[in-house]
Amino acid sequence: MPQFPFLRLMLPRAILSLLAACLVVSCATSPDTPSPQADGRAPAAADAGIERVVLQAYRAIGDRHLYEPNFRNLSVEAYRGFASSDSTLALEASDSSLTVKRNGKEVVSRPAPADITDGRSWGTTLTELMAGSIEASPALQQVDRQVLIRQAMAATTKQLDRNSRYADPDEAKDNRFQRDGGGGIGITVERTDDKKILIRAVQEGSPAAKAGVQIGDQILAIDSDSMIDRPLSDVVAKLRGAVGAPVNMTVLRPSQGAELTLAMKRSRIVPTTVVYERRGDVALIHLTGFNTATTDNLRTALDKAKAEIGKDLAGLIIDMRSNRGGLLDQAQSVSEVFIADGTIFSTSGRHPDSKRTYRSSNGRANGTQLPIVVLMNGGSASAAEIVAAALQDRGRAVVIGTTSYGKGTVQTVVRLANEGELILTWSRLQAPSGYTWNELGVLPNICTSKVGDASKLGVASVDSNHTSLMRWHALRNPTPQEVSDLRKICPPGESAPEADIDLAVRLLRDRPLYAHAVQSATFQAAARP
Repeated sequence: MPQFPFLRLMLPRAILSLLAACLVVSCATSPDTPSPQADGRAPAAADAGIERVVLQAYRAIGDRHLYEPNFRNLSVEAYRGFASSDSTLALEASDSSLTVKRNGKEVVSRPAPADITDGRSWGTTLTELMAGSIEASPALQQVDRQVLIRQAMAATTKQLDRNSRYADPDEAKDNRFQRDGGGGIGITVERTDDKKILIRAVQEGSPAAKAGVQIGDQILAIDSDSMIDRPLSDVVAKLRGAVGAPVNMTVLRPSQGAELTLAMKRSRIVPTTVVYERRGDVALIHLTGFNTATTDNLRTALDKAKAEIGKDLAGLIIDMRSNRGGLLDQAQSVSEVFIADGTIFSTSGRHPDSKRTYRSSNGRANGTQLPIVVLMNGGSASAAEIVAAALQDRGRAVVIGTTSYGKGTVQTVVRLANEGELILTWSRLQAPSGYTWNELGVLPNICTSKVGDASKLGVASVDSNHTSLMRWHALRNPTPQEVSDLRKICPPGESAPEADIDLAVRLLRDRPLYAHAVQSATFQAAARP
């Protein structure tokens, strides 16, 4: 699904399903220079891009992946992915050699490196097989090099783990926009079933807002280029551009039955991930992702809620249902808003730098006294789970909803020579109490599927998950069967029912019941700073 210049603000549910897979550590690397082949020959100029990307990716996998890789298996699968556009090519792999044949006739053969953990040697061997195959295959010669890279890298990452993946240059560019922002006009767009491009949200203070763009406007043209029947990706590409560059957008405004051409200049836009909504004496904050602006926007939303509701503020609901995650440092800083000191989470992996404990010592924590309810579902993952697990473990929040997705690993993002990205799993996450939620997920204090009417919420509802929570948090290396059994306690759900919010409001207004719910999930070890 294409990502828009500006995160959708359709409250409360539609926005929550739009974030892409979690990219939780931004660790860009400089492109490597091409290495010579084993026999000293320089690679063909046309294939230099493939070689650089493969060698850079193999170095990163060897150095950083959570598990020590078997490069023999990776290389065989990578080649098969690479050569999938030509059914006449086949790779024969023995203990001592790798041979490519086309229609049964040998094309290129190389000795197999002896060490299956030597990524550099295997990467060099693989790129030589690829170069020889391109030279011999008219079919591969007709395939765009970026397609060949994508096929090879997708086959490679599929062998690593479920969260490692490759993003081609276009997707990677969009990922960087979602993380860090870029030039745009500040709108959210949606393509309807009848192929209209409609504006669903306008970011406050953005060029679009200043130009008078309104929710419900239909985009007809951008810079006189018709957008009728065009893919949404084309619209997004036309709206993005250099900061300060002018853009004209022609819209149809149904309320007036008129076409308007609005002129504006692009500014730096960071997709909106924080939306505040007042629910009487309760502040409801929809947290849809974690990018570079999330924590600052969260602080602003909290300040607005305190000013608007004042001393009657009963508490805060943080709605992270279907929040797929984002940047690791933002998960830490969001947690610090509500946890003044002590452990937030820790990480461990094969690389020495992956072993860290993240602690809060933030004097700016302006939400440390507020009662908090966190809403989660089966689409809540990664950074969202970091925040939920930390607040639950440290006794700062009650979690309501369903068991979360279970992405308890950290990815490092390696920027490749072709401007694509290798999103590589490099460590596991642990909650303050020491358990890891990878595959398991975060279990809510209150499973909404087991509570009917919010008015009937009581001690029995809160205590129903107490034993399960204790067992959940005590686990360290659960078996697949244990994970399966535990996730059946409160099965992950993808919906975001209004009933979750009703339960949260009811709980926040009953302070004794809220205090009981917090205590029922707080691990004694987790409560110690």
